[in-house]
Amino acid sequence: MSARETRHIVKAEGNFEDLPYFTVGNSRKSGGVLEYKNEIRSGDGQVLQQSWTVRAMSGYGLPGGLDQDVYVALLQIIDRDGELPEDRWIGFSLYEMVELLNRSHGGRDYQQVKQSLDRLAGTRIQSKNAFYHRDSKTFMDGTFGLLDRVQHAETVDGYGRRTDKTHVQLSEYFVTSYRSDYLKGLDTNFYYSLSSPVAKRLYRFIDKKRNHRRQWQTGLFSLRDRIPLSNYKYASKVKEKLGPAHQELVDKGFLESFSYSRTPDREYLVTYVIRDAFSRRRPEIRLERTPENLIAIERLKAEGVWSETSEELVASYGSERCMHFCLLLQHQKNLKNRPAWLRWAIVENPDLDLPTGLFVPDEASKKLHNTTEPAGPPPEDPQASEVWGRVLESFSSGSSSTLSTSWFDDAVPVLLDSSGSLYVSVPNELARDYVAERFGETLSLLLTSESGQGSVVTFLTYSDSFSELL
Repeated sequence: MSARETRHIVKAEGNFEDLPYFTVGNSRKSGGVLEYKNEIRSGDGQVLQQSWTVRAMSGYGLPGGLDQDVYVALLQIIDRDGELPEDRWIGFSLYEMVELLNRSHGGRDYQQVKQSLDRLAGTRIQSKNAFYHRDSKTFMDGTFGLLDRVQHAETVDGYGRRTDKTHVQLSEYFVTSYRSDYLKGLDTNFYYSLSSPVAKRLYRFIDKKRNHRRQWQTGLFSLRDRIPLSNYKYASKVKEKLGPAHQELVDKGFLESFSYSRTPDREYLVTYVIRDAFSRRRPEIRLERTPENLIAIERLKAEGVWSETSEELVASYGSERCMHFCLLLQHQKNLKNRPAWLRWAIVENPDLDLPTGLFVPDEASKKLHNTTEPAGPPPEDPQASEVWGRVLESFSSGSSSTLSTSWFDDAVPVLLDSSGSLYVSVPNELARDYVAERFGETLSLLLTSESGQGSVVTFLTYSDSFSELL
C-alpha cells in the first residue's frame, strides 16, 4: 500500500467526541443555546446529575457542520506539529485550512473559515459533572470553550508576496485533557469522505463509544441527544432523521449493520455492528528508531508533512530518499503546496536535476560510496563521557521534547581538551550536520555553564580521524 493510499489517524480529545457541541442535526439554532442533561452512576455508586450547556456568541450562532469540519482540521494541524506548545497557540495559513477542508480557494470560502474560527472562539460551555479529566478520574465543573482567542494577520514572505497567517489559542481545559491522553484515533480520510454532517458526527461518536469493540448498543433517545437532533418525541421520527446517515455509514464501509429493538420496559435501542475490515485498514508500519530515521522524520515535519505520514514515508522509502527530496524542495519554484510536492516526489522518485552539492539518493548513492563498510563507533573517553553525561542531563531536564535526547543514543564522547571543549562522535554526516545545527549552540551553552569557561561542543562522525586533536 503506497503512502498516498494509507489512512491518516489523528488524536481526538475524548470529551468533544463524546458530548454534543456541533448542531449538525438540530434545527433549534435560533436561540443560540444547546442543552444536554444526563444521569450517571459513579464508580462508588453515587448518582451524578450531568449538565452540558453550549452558548453561542451573539450574532454568530451555534457551531454547525462546517465548524465540525474546521475542528477536525485543527486536530490535523495539532498532529502535524507533534506536540502542544506551552502557551497553547498554534499557527497555520487559511490556504492550508481550506486545503484540508477540500474547499475552493475563493474569497467566500476563506471568509466562511474565518467566521467558523471566530464562532468556535466565541462559543462557551458550562459543564457540571460532564467534562471528564483522566488524570484525576473525575468530572470537572467549569465554564470554558474550545478556543480562547483567534488572530488573523497578513505577512510578506521572502519574495515580497503577501500571505495570511492565523493563530488560535486552545483552551486550557482542552489542552489539559489532551495532554492527559484522554484521546481516541480519528480517521480523517474516512471522515472527509462522508457527505452528511450527521454521518460525520455519528462516525465520531460511535467510534468513540464502542471502544474498539465490533458491536455497540445505546438508547435511541439518548443517541438523539448526543448528536444532537431536535427534540423529536417519537421513535419513528428519530429513525427517519438518522436513516440517511446510517445508510451512508454502511455504504462507505464503517457499519456492517444497524438494527432497532425494544426492551421489556419498552425502551428503544439501536445496535451497531462495525465492519471488521474497517478496523484492519490501517497498515502496520515498522520503523527502526535510528538517528537517520528520526532526523528524516523531523525534517519532513518541519516541511509541513503530517507526523504519521512522515513516519510512513521514512518506513516505506528510507531516510536517505526522504532527505534527498527535502533538500531538492528548497530549489523548487512557485510551489503552492510544499508538503504535497514533497510527498509526491518521495513516492514517485522522479528523475530531477540535482543542484550542485546535493547528494544522490538510494542506488546511485550506494554506487558512489560503496567502498568500505560503515565505520564502527570509536573508543569512549572516560573524562569526556562524565562531562557529556552531565550536559545531556541538563539538556534533557530543560527540553520540551521527549524525543530530543534520542538523537544522542549512538553518540560517543571521544575527547575533552584542555580548554574544556568537548568532541562527540555520531554515526554519519547526516546525524552530525543535523545535531550540530539543531542542538549545537544549546549544548555549548550548557557545557560552558558546566565548565565555567567558553567551551564548545563539536560533532564528528565515526569515520572521522580525531587523533590530530589529541
